[in-house]
Amino acid sequence: MMVMILAGIVLVLPVAAQDAPIEITFVHIFGEVDNEEDITDVRIAVIESIIDDFMAENPNVVVRSRSTSTDYVEVFNNALAAAEQGLAPHVIQVEEGLTQIAADSQLFIPISDVATPEQLASLDDFLPQVRDYYNVGDDIWGIPWNSSNPVLYYNRGMFEEAGLDPDSPPRTFAEVLEVCEALSAALPDLQSCANWPMVAWFPEQWVSMQNVLIADNENGRTARASEVFYDSDEMLLVANWWKEMADRGFYSYTGSPSNYTGEAGLFITRRTAMTINSTAGLTNFISLSERFGIDLGVGRLFIPNEDATNGVTVGGASVWLSAGHSDAEIEAARDFVFFLTNTENNIRWHQGSGYFPNRVSALEQLEADGWYDENPFFAVAIDQLRESEVNAATAGAILGPSAQVRGFLIEAFQSIVDGGQDPLEALQTAATRGTAELQAYNSLFE
Repeated sequence: MMVMILAGIVLVLPVAAQDAPIEITFVHIFGEVDNEEDITDVRIAVIESIIDDFMAENPNVVVRSRSTSTDYVEVFNNALAAAEQGLAPHVIQVEEGLTQIAADSQLFIPISDVATPEQLASLDDFLPQVRDYYNVGDDIWGIPWNSSNPVLYYNRGMFEEAGLDPDSPPRTFAEVLEVCEALSAALPDLQSCANWPMVAWFPEQWVSMQNVLIADNENGRTARASEVFYDSDEMLLVANWWKEMADRGFYSYTGSPSNYTGEAGLFITRRTAMTINSTAGLTNFISLSERFGIDLGVGRLFIPNEDATNGVTVGGASVWLSAGHSDAEIEAARDFVFFLTNTENNIRWHQGSGYFPNRVSALEQLEADGWYDENPFFAVAIDQLRESEVNAATAGAILGPSAQVRGFLIEAFQSIVDGGQDPLEALQTAATRGTAELQAYNSLFE
């Protein structure tokens, strides 16, 4: 009897080893799961529910999600460091501005190299402005996931106190100044009328609205960008207005660049009446406003002037597959990213986060269901995008060393707002430094 049992065990062991689940790791910026409901980012719960559904449909695959940072650049750098140790995560969320350097890094494999014909065909369902952003040459690298653009969040109650129409937020730079005059006069305890993060993304949007490029070679679309136009007249218009906002006490920020969460906190705690932030945080803004008793308004990102109607650029990120894994792991990761971004989950992610739906089929379903009639805040970002022209300016700039080059622009605006530097001099310095950085980077590939 003992011999027969042992023999059975020997026969079973190889089957058990063969059936061991495939494990893949997904790295994103949204933080770790937190049991304390009052501080948990609501978007994490949506991600985990999608992962659970994928694993239920694919019981041979285990997906482990991690968040090594809430900053895109840090997530990317951490992934590169892990890859050098042979520990690259299988799926990585890559910010739109990192597209060129990610493709150059040799860490990733193009989606188009491993997708099935059916999966490739499904990419035609994505809005073209979004889908094409992540193509470099003939290769499709990332699958669009969390797509966004900036919107205006404002306190309707404060508008009413200042005698302003809460249904008519400012549309232009000039109107922002007028609104701020009224708000500051009526509400002298405000830290400032408005705040927003000190980032390059907003001036890039305002330049795009004026149908002007950020970089040469059609924003880096026809060839590698080798020069940035940070000292253009259109960028100077933005800088002069931003300086006037700060000089008149109408603008403030936390003092830390790229602090989206901190800037949202200034608005939620009623220290400002208006803020600009990504539509990505819409569900968080709604839930926090309800919690703190704020009558929230959401409007389009205001434009520099009446002629600046070219439209906004796509923000957010896509999901990429890293190289160096077994065929089975790459196939599992591939299937996961297509599941994560399919129509059903595109809708679930939009409704649970505020990132706009980037599939035509998702938009059609949401409109047919009357979602936007009942939830008009969610329509603001997608309407901005739909009404934007499809051209090189709204495509956004692909810059190799994007973080460094954008950093020079951020430093310029900080020197203008905080240090009182002449806007043109600051922008010229940023242009010179950015162009030098691009050319040094490009020399590595000559």
